[in-house]
Amino acid sequence: MIFKENHFTLTPLIYTLLYYCLTPAFFIRLLLKHQKSNAYKEQRQSLRLAERLGFFSRAKFNPEELAPVWFHTVSVGEFIAALPLIRKVMQDYPQYPQVITCTTTTGSAQIIKTFSAEIKQGKILHVYLPYDLPGSMKRFLKSIRPRLGIIMETEIWPNLLHAAQQMNIPVWLLNARMSARSAKGYGRIKGLTRTALQQLSGIAAQDVLDAERLTKLGAGEDSLFITGSIKFDIKINPEDINAGKILRRQLHWQNNSVLIAASTHKGEDEILLSVYQQLKQHYPELVMIIVPRHPERFQAVYQLLTAEQNCVIKRSAMSDRAINKDKPVDILLGDTMGEMMCYFACADLVFMGGTLVPTGGHNILEPAAMGLPIVYGPHMFNFKAISDLFLNYQAAFQVADKDSLQQTLNTLLADKKLADITARQAQQLIEQNAGAMDKMLLLLKPYLSNSLK
Repeated sequence: MIFKENHFTLTPLIYTLLYYCLTPAFFIRLLLKHQKSNAYKEQRQSLRLAERLGFFSRAKFNPEELAPVWFHTVSVGEFIAALPLIRKVMQDYPQYPQVITCTTTTGSAQIIKTFSAEIKQGKILHVYLPYDLPGSMKRFLKSIRPRLGIIMETEIWPNLLHAAQQMNIPVWLLNARMSARSAKGYGRIKGLTRTALQQLSGIAAQDVLDAERLTKLGAGEDSLFITGSIKFDIKINPEDINAGKILRRQLHWQNNSVLIAASTHKGEDEILLSVYQQLKQHYPELVMIIVPRHPERFQAVYQLLTAEQNCVIKRSAMSDRAINKDKPVDILLGDTMGEMMCYFACADLVFMGGTLVPTGGHNILEPAAMGLPIVYGPHMFNFKAISDLFLNYQAAFQVADKDSLQQTLNTLLADKKLADITARQAQQLIEQNAGAMDKMLLLLKPYLSNSLK
């Protein structure tokens, strides 16, 4: 390890040795993190720890002579964004089985929920992507032997890409984004990053800024393309719309204004609760859905909400029947996985979490496609290009702090015409920027040729 100025040279050997040393801590963190989650206590097997080292069963997955197409989506958001592409590949190339990996347990639950039938039929294999250790990655790749690997967004694993190159497995990085913050981090280990990027068969970047940062980090210009973000290709499922309507009826919220605080992080819930209580003094019909980003925080947020004399109900505690109309619900805690689109369909106004604290924000395209006015805080650096686009088009509102958040929400609640215009602008942006998936499929077509075994 050689220190120089503000960065150091991290060789593949030192990187691997450090990773080996840290792996026990990764396992301990994984176990401790999910001890806090009630869902995890009920589904302990969902950890599937052996898969983190590349050990898994292929009992129901028996592709014949054609090698599978492998997709890696780190968590729920990346999987949802990649889902139209996965389905399109399945539709256009039905002869190929699929392997879908992820890193998080929430991502795994969403994959299993979405493709349960295909997994049971052996058409899709789902496992966790192993930790980036040479032996684990080699075991994984030797077991699935994909004809093509497709990694979504910003997942750059040196040992994985090295093993794929050694085995002549082409790997593409699709919907690639590289924020200034991430680029600075990767820049500290530029030699290792450059080698990994150059082992990719190709990169499809979301925008010019992402492409420029990736190039500076070492990506080859001849294998880097700008396709736009696949998240603009979102298609709203009518079942989600219907589920939102049903939820609204169950809660007796047909005549209420519904604010959703989506994907909130630690430090935001207290702010949002305070803002909600201030607004409710002026808008008694205002109700709120709050959806913490991480399941292990569900109980803590529930305790926070119930401590303030609110009538709070957990989504997981609801039955199919309507709740008691004599006890109006003020706040719904969204403590279930895979229902965010349903929650959006139930709402009238969105605050996107991860933006009042320096997390970097989350995807605002889903609520935009739903036709909802969107508000978010100052920290949207993970989605800067999309944020700038929406702000320039007057299709969203960015606030600086708690006071300006309260003021902006107050304005939108008081001025329905402004809220509707903003929502329509957002929907138009979605339509105008769609088409990234078709560009990506064109880039992948040579690897999906029938001539390849």
